[in-house]
Amino acid sequence: METTKTPKLTLSKKPILGISECLMGKEVRFNGGHKRSRYCTDVLSEFFEFKMICPEVGIGMSVPRKAIRMTKDKENVRLIASDNSGSDFSQPMKNFAHDIAPSLRDLSGYIFMQKSPSCAVGSGKIYSETGYPEPGVNGVFSGELISKLPLLPVTEAGRLNDQPIRENFITVVYAYHEWQQTVINCLSAESLLNFHCRYKLLLKAHSPLIARELGVLLSNMTIKPLSVLADQYISGFMKAMNIVVPRKRQVGVLLSFSKYLKKSLNLSEFQELINQIKHYSDGIVPLIVPMTLLKYFVSKYHFDINTAALDPYPISLGLRNSI
Repeated sequence: METTKTPKLTLSKKPILGISECLMGKEVRFNGGHKRSRYCTDVLSEFFEFKMICPEVGIGMSVPRKAIRMTKDKENVRLIASDNSGSDFSQPMKNFAHDIAPSLRDLSGYIFMQKSPSCAVGSGKIYSETGYPEPGVNGVFSGELISKLPLLPVTEAGRLNDQPIRENFITVVYAYHEWQQTVINCLSAESLLNFHCRYKLLLKAHSPLIARELGVLLSNMTIKPLSVLADQYISGFMKAMNIVVPRKRQVGVLLSFSKYLKKSLNLSEFQELINQIKHYSDGIVPLIVPMTLLKYFVSKYHFDINTAALDPYPISLGLRNSI
């Protein structure tokens, strides 16, 4: 069995999330204030470790300070003081992202501050020469960091208010954390195949097409060096997992489970399971209801099932409780 040695990450038992420092209640914003996210500080802090970063403070800007904004001069994006004083922070911000990226390899995800010219992920504004803002861009720091850590799951704090996006982000973070722990830290054909088997059903829910492609990729592991194979696999895996699972495909996962369990369940148990899956499909009950029933039957009949589809993250996060 081929084994490839790779630099080991220093991983904690809890996944580590990078986070904009202002979201943790730190008074580092341009006006001396903060943007505390209660969901991050009061809920997620129980399940994750946080690495707080304010890139503006990181490049030596004071608190308080003049506001900054992104501008576009031909093809060049600049980060300048909004009072047109001529102060340009573009290169220092890019250098900061470049310098800090290697120390963030142990992160399993990152929560950025929305609409920030430094930290936005798709919600930033860039001002053209006409003076009109163009929305929908990344901040200078977040954009640079994403380019250097392309696999890292990222989101904005504001998007965590959307239940499907919130659940998907947490799911991807835990999946990536497991990849870091079980594959990157001990890369082997066995660890790669075990990871794929554990996530295969969940992967199909996110993208049946990519799931098939990754299955084909792993069908002959002798064609390419294992490190190359692993890089191709995780690239496709993360692309698939970042797709929010529609309810219809989630129902398909539940029905796949029910067919697998059917021979062991008595008629009334099987009918109850099908009823609850239909109730979920119709939006009557939350996902936690049929999932809890599935896990009960798996335990009752001692099925040997090791799949992330049942518990992709700690159940106490309550992410499957909403209809």
